[in-house]
Amino acid sequence: MNKQPQSALPPGQQLVAPGKWPLVGEREPVAPAEPWIVRMDGLVEKPKAWALDDLAQQPQQDLLIDIHCVTRWSKLGVRFRGVLLEHLLEHARPQTEAKFISFVAHSNRDHSTSLPIADALQLRTLIATECEGEPLSTEHGGPVRVIVPGRYFYKSLKWLNRIELLAEDRLGYWEAEAGYHNTADPDLEQRYIAAS
Repeated sequence: MNKQPQSALPPGQQLVAPGKWPLVGEREPVAPAEPWIVRMDGLVEKPKAWALDDLAQQPQQDLLIDIHCVTRWSKLGVRFRGVLLEHLLEHARPQTEAKFISFVAHSNRDHSTSLPIADALQLRTLIATECEGEPLSTEHGGPVRVIVPGRYFYKSLKWLNRIELLAEDRLGYWEAEAGYHNTADPDLEQRYIAAS
C-alpha cells in the first residue's frame, strides 16, 4: 500500500471524532439509465468506457490519505482502493494538446471539478471503488469516486460518470458557483477566491 506523507494538520482544520465521516454536499447521485459506466473522452486518441466490473479488472492500488474538507474538518489515514488515473490515461492516450482534466458526476447539480493533468498525475489521483476494505457507500460517492490526495476534498468528486481531457481549464461546480479556489491546497489554505 502506498502511503501519502502525513504532516501536521493543515491550518484551520480540526479532526473529526474517531469513526466519523461528515456528509457534505449532495446525498445521492442521479441514477444512470444504464449500468454504471465511467467514460474517458475529449482530447484522447482512444475514447474509453469502463463498467464497474471492468474497473475491478484493472490493476488495483491502495492509498492511505488524509481527507481535508474545505468546511474545516479533517479525517486522517483513510484507506481507499481503486485504479490510478495514470493507468486509465495510458489506455486512452491523451493528445498532446490535452493539459487539463475534468471529472463529471451523475448528479442533479451536474457537479464537476478539474485539475491540470500534470497535477492529477503528480498527486496520484485514484479512481476509487472501496474505502476501508468495503465498497464505497452511496452517500460517500459510491460506487466510484475520484480521490485527489493533497487537495481539499471537493476535488475528490463523488459518483464519477465522465473524465474529459481538455486543452483549457473548465471550472467545476464549486469553483464556478461558490468561488472555491481552483487549486485547493489545504496546506496553503486555498479555500476560496471569493470573499464569502
